[in-house]
Amino acid sequence: MDFGQEEGIVMGEKKRHLATETVEAQPPSKKPVEKEEPQAQLDEAKEELEKEKAKADDYLRRLQYLQADFENYRKRVEKEMSDNRQFGNQRLLSDLIIVNDELELALREAEESKENPTILEGVGMVHKRLQTILSKEGVEKIQSAGSKFNPDLHDAALRVESDEAEGTIVEEIRQGYTLKGKVLRPSIVKVAENSVGRESKSEKRDLEERGQ
Repeated sequence: MDFGQEEGIVMGEKKRHLATETVEAQPPSKKPVEKEEPQAQLDEAKEELEKEKAKADDYLRRLQYLQADFENYRKRVEKEMSDNRQFGNQRLLSDLIIVNDELELALREAEESKENPTILEGVGMVHKRLQTILSKEGVEKIQSAGSKFNPDLHDAALRVESDEAEGTIVEEIRQGYTLKGKVLRPSIVKVAENSVGRESKSEKRDLEERGQ
């Protein structure tokens, strides 16, 4: 190999080396990074928020239902307890009213028979104490004599001829009582029936019988 060929080979090697260095010196090509659009991210966030809000609304609705059920249960239990107490009170007060009747009867008989004043005074004190207890519990007497007959408050045992207006209570056979506005025991009474009213009713019955 002559000098010229050797020099050509050396120059070719240098060119290939320079070309390789140039290629290696170039920075690697960058691929574009795919990024989500801001609107897509916002829509996704809104969708998640709506889901969480729906869950929260559902939990709140269930809680409200539970609260309403508990409130209804509480009111029902309180009413049942109140009814039980009231029923127990009514039964007890009804019994006390019977005792009151017996005390009043004993007082009348003691006064008529001129019993020992000490005994009469003792029975009177017991009667007054019982009256105080009944009044404190809301028991009140039903006004009967002289008032108009009311089937909600009175039981008519007899109808008697009287100069009083038709339907007027002329006599009370047994005292009636109310408990906080509700009838505890109706009064048993005699009701006035004047002759005119009785004749009118009799004539009406006769006409009805003839019509039949």
